[in-house]
Amino acid sequence: MSHSRDLVRTFVASVVLLLAAAHVCPAQQPTSTPSFKPYRASGIYNVGEKVGWTAELPPGAPRTAAYTYAVRKNNQEVVKTGTLDFSTGRASIETTLDEPSMVYVQVTAQGGGGQGEGASLALGAAVAPERLQPSAPRPADFDAFWESKIRALKSVPENAVLTPSDGGRANVDYAVIRMDNVGGGHVYGQLAKPKRAGKFPALVILQWAGGPYPLQKQWVTDRAAEGWLAINIEPHDVLPTEPQAYYDALPQELKSYQAIGREDREKSYFLKMYLADYRAVEYVSHRPDWDGRTLVVMGTSMGGQQALAVAGLHPKVTHVVVNEPAGCDTNGPLHGRASGYPNWPADNPQALKTALYFDPVNFAPRIRVPSLVAMGFVDTVTPPVGIWIAFNQIKGPKEAAPMIESPHNHQATPAQQRPFTVRSGEWLNTIVHGGQVRPNPDPTRPAPADQPTPRSDQNSMIAHAELLEKRKKGRIDVYFLGDSITRRWGTSDEQYKTFLENWRQNFYGWNAADFGWGGDTTQNILWRLENGELDGVNPKVIVLMAGTNNVGRVSPQGDEEARTADVTRGIKAVLDLCRRKAPKAAIILMGITPRNDNVAVMPVINRINDSISKFADGKRVRYVNINDRLADREGRLYEGMTNRDLLHLDVKGYQVWADALKPILKELLGPPAKEDKAPPPTGDPSARK
Repeated sequence: MSHSRDLVRTFVASVVLLLAAAHVCPAQQPTSTPSFKPYRASGIYNVGEKVGWTAELPPGAPRTAAYTYAVRKNNQEVVKTGTLDFSTGRASIETTLDEPSMVYVQVTAQGGGGQGEGASLALGAAVAPERLQPSAPRPADFDAFWESKIRALKSVPENAVLTPSDGGRANVDYAVIRMDNVGGGHVYGQLAKPKRAGKFPALVILQWAGGPYPLQKQWVTDRAAEGWLAINIEPHDVLPTEPQAYYDALPQELKSYQAIGREDREKSYFLKMYLADYRAVEYVSHRPDWDGRTLVVMGTSMGGQQALAVAGLHPKVTHVVVNEPAGCDTNGPLHGRASGYPNWPADNPQALKTALYFDPVNFAPRIRVPSLVAMGFVDTVTPPVGIWIAFNQIKGPKEAAPMIESPHNHQATPAQQRPFTVRSGEWLNTIVHGGQVRPNPDPTRPAPADQPTPRSDQNSMIAHAELLEKRKKGRIDVYFLGDSITRRWGTSDEQYKTFLENWRQNFYGWNAADFGWGGDTTQNILWRLENGELDGVNPKVIVLMAGTNNVGRVSPQGDEEARTADVTRGIKAVLDLCRRKAPKAAIILMGITPRNDNVAVMPVINRINDSISKFADGKRVRYVNINDRLADREGRLYEGMTNRDLLHLDVKGYQVWADALKPILKELLGPPAKEDKAPPPTGDPSARK
């Protein structure tokens, strides 16, 4: 749960379930742009299912607005055209496909009603994308070819030279690196690591396309500050950190590098590029400050292309994180599929034959490590059909991050890229802290309620760090755990000072400390516990209330049983983890309090509460439900129990909770002492001036 100042980022699958995939081209944006809502909010459909969008003009827009549309399968074959009729206020676009495909719709303004003629929007959808398969078979000698190239690279001494420089961060060591490559070439890049003794997880960052450009120090120093041994590789054989004039003066041929050697696998520009990536991974893997366990490769666009390739080549890669990788399914145009950058010429059979040796689709079957792959549904630079195909070939645990509104990353807004930025942030944060990522196999569904999942927003991570410090201070006999209903009660935030007064009136002398955090689901609470917030505390009592954010505000749609079972499992997982972390503590398990922001969810809450009540044994675990004192039999809250959001407790509601807890605390701990030794309360970092 969150209050008005909590900076909440939800799990990426929830982001995917937001409305409408509609990308407005920046040029000539219409003055009255229609909004589009997909029939399926996930943007993912089954074969034979009607794919569609409902279109609606904004209030006040003239219904004479004229728009035409063209529906393309895999952004190549036009399968339907039409005109949107807004005479009734709404219109629709529909199509049905009989095979796995991507759907790309271009909507173009034709004028009328003040519209900008020629302006366009793009809509995207997927039809059974998990069944998409490569357009061309993998070359029979693919593995042998690359094994020979790796042998050739290993015959060239590494000759790594590090040139230390100021990275701009006091807590980070920074250097430019140069190594030797095959054919007398070089590998250039930059490296940064924490300025302290120790061994660190490695992060290899590979670069997007473009005529050579300088690497920015913060691309590695920011990661090093997070705890990574980070190396960032220049994709070209050029110096990595020179002034822009140096790159402007490079030969024109180098700025059109993707065409170099494209008819000969021995001369392809991508051969040395991929070998440079391999050399970087190999170099990091024998550094004495590598932790020997974790080596992540990541990249966007051509960087993602390289990351998939090197992950398929080097056995020490442990994780892959890529966003809209380029170069996938290079032979797609011969089979009705757009392929995109680096745009191997479809009319050149020899070039397409060469392309197969550099196609991420053919490296993907060799990848057996956890992989996160994002695809933009309206991306025309690296079309999603090829990315899905590469994703489907990966043999290890994997997770797709569909971005149904997103064009290519450099054209997209942060909101359109959010499914990737949120989920990749969660992955990297988990990995750098030594945790284990658990890929969500279904991109249209949130992670199971019993799967630990971090919050990646900066505010939550600062709060987590502060709670880690809080657990070390004072004495904590009563440990409150939960979301914002718990958090607001014992917080230092000025806006909730009356709640803190109530907290102290009821719990002073029992050494009670609040470890709730706004917006947390059971997944987030599990992650916080797994990452140290209860370690070493040894409380005598834990008060646990969780699950309302899992329930949410969405009305049941025949899924009551599944939602009940999922949230029950999540609460049970938190309960079990508390018992493992604090084996001597008594646990007071609270029922989920009523939500009147949508009364329709009350039957689900009641079913969950009935299920979790069975976890109580009357001794080690006690179940307390205060809902009959907060609301009537229908779950409708009594006056004054919550604030105006009809969800978060007000002082009157908190007093009901306290009255239920105090007799149990007195039984377990005795009467409160005259002195309280609990640590000072913490608050919301974003609320501080």
